[in-house]
Amino acid sequence: MKPFIILTLFIMLLAPDAVGAQELSCRLDRDEIHLGLDPHQETIKVYGQAPEQAPIIIKIEGPERPVLVSFNKDNSLIKFSEAEVRGLPGIYQVLTSTPVEEIKPTYWSLLGLNPEHNELRSSAWVRMRQDSDDAYSKWQNDYVTMAMRVKEEKGLYGVRQEVVHRQGKNYWANIPLVRGMPLGEIKVTALAVVNNRVVSSDTKLLKLKPSSILSTAQDLSISGILVISLFMVPIFLLTVAHILELLAQYKEERKRARLLRQISP
Repeated sequence: MKPFIILTLFIMLLAPDAVGAQELSCRLDRDEIHLGLDPHQETIKVYGQAPEQAPIIIKIEGPERPVLVSFNKDNSLIKFSEAEVRGLPGIYQVLTSTPVEEIKPTYWSLLGLNPEHNELRSSAWVRMRQDSDDAYSKWQNDYVTMAMRVKEEKGLYGVRQEVVHRQGKNYWANIPLVRGMPLGEIKVTALAVVNNRVVSSDTKLLKLKPSSILSTAQDLSISGILVISLFMVPIFLLTVAHILELLAQYKEERKRARLLRQISP
């Protein structure tokens, strides 16, 4: 009898997570996309179902990409040392359905809402470009912080609040596509806080591939036409001005010739 009671209590403790995970789903409107020169032209929709009233978090994490950073000693313009930070994902975006302030800070690390991205630091490591053990031991954490700031400035890292839309149990959002996104497999996972516990959906994979040569050529042709047009406008204006000047000279010469004929006997 006692083992049965213990087993029942154990199932009751696990029941909220099991129910929450079953109610939380994640889907993509397509699992492959070809990116050209302007990723903003493409959109990827993530959608699914989640328990009502539960905050929805969508985590987007890309393949690992190294970041080259440099450290200037004592604010000098001369680079003291360079380092290659590895182990960080190429893209790390977190989309929320509610403001971050409405979610308990105790869940931030599990949901990826920590503004310092501390959950990524454990997998990051630094490879020095110069032989400087002292710099590695002193400023390793600074190198990782600098690498994260570089990605934040490029829009590859960040928390986008209140961009996940909800209607009852249904939710949906657009995955932000930015320049510099790494090609490869992007992991998309939905998370929610249910009964004071974090539950997650099955991870979906989004494959990013380079666009075909034809579409790239079309993008390049548009850019080329724009550049040529910008150069041709001043040339056209100078040509028109030169033609007007020649016409003015021609009229002046005819006027002088007419006056000479009138003066001559």
